[in-house]
Amino acid sequence: MKVMNTADLRGLLAKIDANIFKTEMCLEELRRDRILVLRHLDEVATYPVLTLPIEITQEIFTQCLPSTAASFSIKKLRSHPLMILLRVCRAWRDIALSTPELWSTLCIHFDTIGPGVFIPQPGAVEAYIDRWLGRAALRPLSLGFRREDADDPLAECIFPMDRLDDLIDRYSSRLQHLELALSQEDICGLRLDTLDFPILQKATFAHVFGPDPDPHNPVNTFRNAPQLHSLCLEGHAEFSYYVLPSLQLTTFEGAITDIELFKVAPNLRTATCFVDYLVSHTLPISPIHHSRLQSLAFVDNFEAPQDILCYLTLPALECLRISEMADTTYPSLHSFLRRSLPPLITLSIRGDNVGFSDWQECLSSVAATVENLELESPSRRIQDSILYLHSCPLFCPERCKISPPLPKLKHLSFLNSTGTNYRRIKYYLKGRFDDNGLVNLQSFRVVWKYDTFLDSIFCAGEESDDITNTLKRFADAGTRIHIGTERKNYLEW
Repeated sequence: MKVMNTADLRGLLAKIDANIFKTEMCLEELRRDRILVLRHLDEVATYPVLTLPIEITQEIFTQCLPSTAASFSIKKLRSHPLMILLRVCRAWRDIALSTPELWSTLCIHFDTIGPGVFIPQPGAVEAYIDRWLGRAALRPLSLGFRREDADDPLAECIFPMDRLDDLIDRYSSRLQHLELALSQEDICGLRLDTLDFPILQKATFAHVFGPDPDPHNPVNTFRNAPQLHSLCLEGHAEFSYYVLPSLQLTTFEGAITDIELFKVAPNLRTATCFVDYLVSHTLPISPIHHSRLQSLAFVDNFEAPQDILCYLTLPALECLRISEMADTTYPSLHSFLRRSLPPLITLSIRGDNVGFSDWQECLSSVAATVENLELESPSRRIQDSILYLHSCPLFCPERCKISPPLPKLKHLSFLNSTGTNYRRIKYYLKGRFDDNGLVNLQSFRVVWKYDTFLDSIFCAGEESDDITNTLKRFADAGTRIHIGTERKNYLEW
């Protein structure tokens, strides 16, 4: 490189500065042109989504919301679906702010409010809630308040429970659903039994980490809630922790440790129960007769559900679901069905080989009325007991005594199935066509938990073609056929 003197270097620097200035001027001019083009584009461009009727856009916004209550978190507020809608464009912002249904649900997690955020601003949480719910106009409200750790002193400092008492009091006349994930002590301090809830229909309690609840001193709640009919208990919350207007309850979901629920809630129509353990000294000598319960489900039980069924008589039961069963369930179930004589329409139950003879008796007890039959993890023997009635081309009454007829069956499902006999399925389905060639089965499902290699069944050989054709013929006749995993239907594949 040529050695340059001071004058030459200063001249070169002046030229570089001049080029930078010209480049910056060009860049500024390009930016101005870009703004002008964007304005012109906004004037002439057509956005089909903005031409939709406002009512349709509002419905789309409503469907975009999560199924659960909106969560208020300082850190995650900007990612909430409503906040995203507000930032898309002015038109969407105006539509969202003028749609009351979008703002009628709110759930606040006190644990997510960072320390020091609201302490210098007393009433900031309340102001935020007022702004949110103010957009709901006069719509009924669904509010939730959650604090996961009742022993955390910082949470009490950030938002004391006496302020929550005032909040619930302020909106009690408009509450349709109230969710409280608080300790029993905190709920007691809210004085729910002294407030008026004229339109409250559903209450949700979730016991959180903190002081152990005292079932001998339950919390008085909702003394003045004439429309309350649905109760949901989450986590370790139990029915015995609260005093509720039980005579009004028609729907229950949660944990139970005894069958007191069925004594004090005679108008109960639907019950979904988690049985962790049973307090033996509370069990009655003779079964409780409940004349209105129509749907009963036992889910994820540690305790065998037959310990409950032994103490119940349910003559109006139409739907029974049992997700877990012990070795002695079938005899207890048969005894329950024989005692209750319910018009059972839906039966969902595990179908392993345990108590096979009793399983046949159970099925015989409801064969005349059952329309929906769902078996979880059924063995091949259990599946054959259902399919055998139409599994042979020549009807043989003696051989078919193994399974009772199911004249009203419309939906049949084998979930987590193993060892399925597809040839027997073929004959079973053929037998479900009536004399006029019309199908009398609306859906048939064989669902595995994991993928199974089915090429040998559906993709090769004359027999497999016959099975596949039978399945397709049945599907063409209007029956929903699903054979595969939850995500993959091999019949479609």
